[in-house]
Amino acid sequence: MGRTRWDDVPGTLRARIEATLGGPVVDAVSQVGGYSPGGADRVVTANGRAAFVKTLARSRNDDGFRLHEQEARVMAHLPASVQAPRLIDTLHETVDRDEWIALVLEDVDGQHPGRALDGSDVTAVLDALDTLPPATGPLAALPRLTDELADELGAWDRMLASGMPEVVPEHVASAAADFGHAALPAAGLLDGGYLAHVDCRADNLLVTADGRVWVVDWPWAAVGVHWFDPLTYLLDMLVRGEDTDVEHHLATHRVFAGLPGTTVDAVLAGLAGTFFEKASRPAVPNMPTLRAFQRAEGLAAAEWLLQRWGRGRAVPR
Repeated sequence: MGRTRWDDVPGTLRARIEATLGGPVVDAVSQVGGYSPGGADRVVTANGRAAFVKTLARSRNDDGFRLHEQEARVMAHLPASVQAPRLIDTLHETVDRDEWIALVLEDVDGQHPGRALDGSDVTAVLDALDTLPPATGPLAALPRLTDELADELGAWDRMLASGMPEVVPEHVASAAADFGHAALPAAGLLDGGYLAHVDCRADNLLVTADGRVWVVDWPWAAVGVHWFDPLTYLLDMLVRGEDTDVEHHLATHRVFAGLPGTTVDAVLAGLAGTFFEKASRPAVPNMPTLRAFQRAEGLAAAEWLLQRWGRGRAVPR
């Protein structure tokens, strides 16, 4: 079962969305990317107003439903300085005893970065992420990144104790103890005071014709270090096979200024374990590609770290 499409949304909820936008929807293009089973539709009304509408029924994915609710709360408080679409309205509708949610957002006419696979968008993305501000006001009450990831980043210890799952390739499993040792301080190193998106992949970013980068999909937002989103975007580039030197960006972009190499190693080690452990779990209903994606993330983080250790760095003991 794939994403919800515009025609799958109950008529009563579509009517409320149209009322919010001030006219009937005459064109709807369903987006097929991402990992959510919910709907993601670019719509245009008869009066020419464009919007992006995210919809989901609780019956399809209860966790996803709660994430939509959290995203609405976050986006309601994003400052204007953050290059993100504005939230127009959040709607709830119960149809046949099933609860639906719709987030009605400003539409951004752009494409995901990295489509050329040549690294041409990476500086613009890192520049945009560098503008995320300190978390103040209601945003300061968001979860702390260090707390949110503390358990996940301890995955290597659990896998070493219970046995390496099959999703971990042999050459990575042979270094599992080293990964686990490197990851020990990772959670504490993520504590900071900045707004963090925490799910910074190409499919959550849009580049417009003028080169501006917009950050979309905010349900995981937290308060943490300023460099976490940029680092995970570089990891995403490796997952997608984008041809760029991630080490060059680590060494030269201002968002990473002063970041110790040992800190990068710790976080990459922790992320590798986190993704491998998640990939070993049973498939999530209505999200058939998620586990394969998580394995790819784990492998990319592990391979990157092994390469860093192979560049004259001693494997930690």
